[in-house]
Amino acid sequence: MSKKCIKCGQLIPDEASFCPHCTAVQAEKKEIKPPRRWKKKALIILTILILSAVVGTVFLMHHKPQKYEGGAQIVYQDKDKSYKVLLTFSQEDGVTGHAQGERTDTLSEGMDSALPCQLYVLDQKTGKLAWEEFTQKVKSCQVNTKPYENSQKMEFVEPTHNESFPDAAYVSDILFHADSGTNDIEWMLTMENGDTISLRTKLTLEKQKAVTYYFEDTPMETTDQLKALLASIEEEVPSDTTVYLHLPAVTYDGDIVFGDHVWGIYGSTEEDITTTFTGTVSMRGMNGNYADISGVHFAGNSGTGLNAYCLVLLSQCSFDGWDTAAFAQNGAWVNAMDCTFTNNITALKFNSSTSYGSAPNYLNNTFTDNGTAVCINNLPGTEVLDFAGSIFSGNDTDIDNKAEHPVDTAKAAFQ
Repeated sequence: MSKKCIKCGQLIPDEASFCPHCTAVQAEKKEIKPPRRWKKKALIILTILILSAVVGTVFLMHHKPQKYEGGAQIVYQDKDKSYKVLLTFSQEDGVTGHAQGERTDTLSEGMDSALPCQLYVLDQKTGKLAWEEFTQKVKSCQVNTKPYENSQKMEFVEPTHNESFPDAAYVSDILFHADSGTNDIEWMLTMENGDTISLRTKLTLEKQKAVTYYFEDTPMETTDQLKALLASIEEEVPSDTTVYLHLPAVTYDGDIVFGDHVWGIYGSTEEDITTTFTGTVSMRGMNGNYADISGVHFAGNSGTGLNAYCLVLLSQCSFDGWDTAAFAQNGAWVNAMDCTFTNNITALKFNSSTSYGSAPNYLNNTFTDNGTAVCINNLPGTEVLDFAGSIFSGNDTDIDNKAEHPVDTAKAAFQ
């Protein structure tokens, strides 16, 4: 087989790559086209998109909302700063950075009470309080209670910053009774950046034994009978047992001392006669004991109506004619709600540098025609005394606050 040279036309072998006659190369020239620019641009764009996807994935992984879960304490990392966030029932522990994972209290049978569960925030590096800057990063703060088996759910007040606990970021009052048992107190904070913080502490109530005396069943119609009953209680009833006294509508003369127990003292009214004390009543509850006094009239012509050496809670009581109607001695605190103080030189007086308990709400009281309605010489803590709904009328001095203790009278009435 042969073919013609593409240049001179002479016959040459088919397999020849050049002509032996004219030496012309027999391969045909083909035009080489340069690559189209759009393919190069597409490759660049594709590369950029891949790199962007990788960078975006890394960014999202780094900035994905984080979940911080712990017991009563966690360390929260926000950008370049770390915060120590903790729960406690103690203001002193909170400001020093000590969390309280559980607490056990005793409560007398039939009684209700409350404890402030407090959330504190400290700068992890310096140990200084940092709740103000931290709360600006908080979107929401919630509390819930979960009862254990054979326990009852505790109630709670929605958390907020409370001026009575100025160093705490948030405070929630946990409300309970003697049969509440054990509850987990759960806190959930949602941050503005989507992070969540879960904290938990445990509160257990142990029911304290109680004995009850009714005037229908136990002689207490006279001062001597009441004193004899109180003497037998001191001798026969253990100090860790609560004593409830339901008093008749009679008048007790002379000074009377209630000893070292938790007391529930309840007056009564029959026709125009109310349970009345005309001498000084001394509440000697030691070791953290306290007294709840309700529906009693303290009628005097001098001296002190109520001498408190422990926490005393007054409700629906009346005081008139005393030099000092109710006096919180050192170690004590006197609270009054729905009470009336009339024609006393000093109605309510505090001179206490320490206290085993506190109750700062003085709601719906009436202070009328006293020399000084409220005198605060000394009072521990920083809890704000709230006189919402109380009426001050005709007093020479409404509030003499020598200790400069925090007092809120914005919702009180002055006439």
